[in-house]
Amino acid sequence: MAFGLKSITVTVAVLAAGCATQAPTGSAVAANPAAGDVKMSAAAAPLTAAELQVVTAQFGVFGADPNGRRLLYETDKFPAIPAAPYGWYILFKTSKPTVVWREEFELPEVPPTWGPGEAMGIFSISPDRRTAVTERIIPTRLGFIANEWRYAPGDPIGAHKMRVYIDGQLVREFSFDIEKGPDDQRGNRRGPNRSDSKSTT
Repeated sequence: MAFGLKSITVTVAVLAAGCATQAPTGSAVAANPAAGDVKMSAAAAPLTAAELQVVTAQFGVFGADPNGRRLLYETDKFPAIPAAPYGWYILFKTSKPTVVWREEFELPEVPPTWGPGEAMGIFSISPDRRTAVTERIIPTRLGFIANEWRYAPGDPIGAHKMRVYIDGQLVREFSFDIEKGPDDQRGNRRGPNRSDSKSTT
């Protein structure tokens, strides 16, 4: 691709267990919680620097090599096409048995829909409808957290942000651009249940 992608092999074999595909309808939908995750029920005490060490934090498009190994193609720009999921993963060390991670996914404008994830309680939406908030409490024995989304037709293009917190501490902010896809550049957009249709945007 012409987007400066850098391939990173995700060596944590269970990373895929924390990721889910997009629901069949709706807009961008967050990943389902990994095995053992539960919805956050209480605020956790903030971590001190001594209690948490971020080993690596990366953002990009997820894929797989010919052997099926999970890969992350690092990039901060990618086209608006319903293809490979995009998101982040963070490897960390801590002495705590569990942590709460929180992702704030901010869009450049209000999407037509946030999809079924909102109604299912997978994430909540800010009052201005531009930010999805996902929170999970997880055991730390795996040593990583991850989340992914997929572009859906009609989702906003432009500058996006994902802020990731662990136990109330901002550990990374990822800024990236979703650019017009090939259909958008020709003035057409392919709908999910129809052939090419003229875009009104």
